[in-house]
Amino acid sequence: MFKRIKSFAILLVGLMILSIGQPVMANEGGSNIGVVNPMAYQYLFDCSSLYTLNGTSIGVSGTTQTYTNVSKITTTVYLEKKTSSGWSVVKSWTSSTNSSSYSSTSGSYIGIPGTTYRVRSLHIASNGGLTETNSSYTSSFTVD
Repeated sequence: MFKRIKSFAILLVGLMILSIGQPVMANEGGSNIGVVNPMAYQYLFDCSSLYTLNGTSIGVSGTTQTYTNVSKITTTVYLEKKTSSGWSVVKSWTSSTNSSSYSSTSGSYIGIPGTTYRVRSLHIASNGGLTETNSSYTSSFTVD
């Protein structure tokens, strides 16, 4: 039991570290051609995807957090399975909140033994005519 909790804690810490990174975009103007600068979001603060695995039962969740309350936050979580041509959506869950700074979505699915899955989440924050989006992913995992 302790080994399982320790493994889950290490997974959560790893996912938190991965979600801290900021997207970047290249600066194409001026004398700084090729310099990469961080792209800041005005609203989106933290976006994450998580999974739990208990036998063949897969629990999924996604959270979206903004710096301040915004008009609408939507979090959509996709459970995807690996196929010969890439990733295919198996099931999705969506929730939205209004006038908030936090949204989460969760769900569960009975996986097929031997199948490799991952969780992908789409995070959307809208306020005053501005809409920001971001995606987060978990590492892949195989159901035993």
